Amino acid sequence: MQKNLVTSVDKDFIFTARVSKKNMEIIMSKTTTQFDKIIKDTADFNTQYSDACSKSCAIMMKGFEDILGTVMSLSQSSAEKQAKLVKEAMSSKTVNEFAEVQNKIAQENFDDLMSGATKISEISVKLLTDSSEPVSAEINKVVQKATKSMAA
Repeated sequence: MQKNLVTSVDKDFIFTARVSKKNMEIIMSKTTTQFDKIIKDTADFNTQYSDACSKSCAIMMKGFEDILGTVMSLSQSSAEKQAKLVKEAMSSKTVNEFAEVQNKIAQENFDDLMSGATKISEISVKLLTDSSEPVSAEINKVVQKATKSMAA
């Protein structure tokens, strides 16, 4: 009877060991598959994120060119206007005329400054919005993918 009990326990132990081994193999193969998928997804993300950063940088460089072109245009326009106003000031016949021209110069300079600052500000806001779009889109894709995988 004791021998039968030992044999029964041995059989149960062997059966449990086989089932545990099989379950462990299944778990390990799934874990390896999941790990491989994570590695592949990470590599894909790195590639796509790098591409998005490159696009953002290209947009940023083009935007800086636009800003620089605008600044140069504003500077040239201002210099031409200043030359005209200085000639007008020099042709003044009275002190009152000269003071009026000086007031006109100050007012036009202030108006030009505000107009130029507004123009550059608008270009800058558009530049930042446009250049951040590729990276934001890529991050949104990753967040959506992670949310879906967590829900599954």
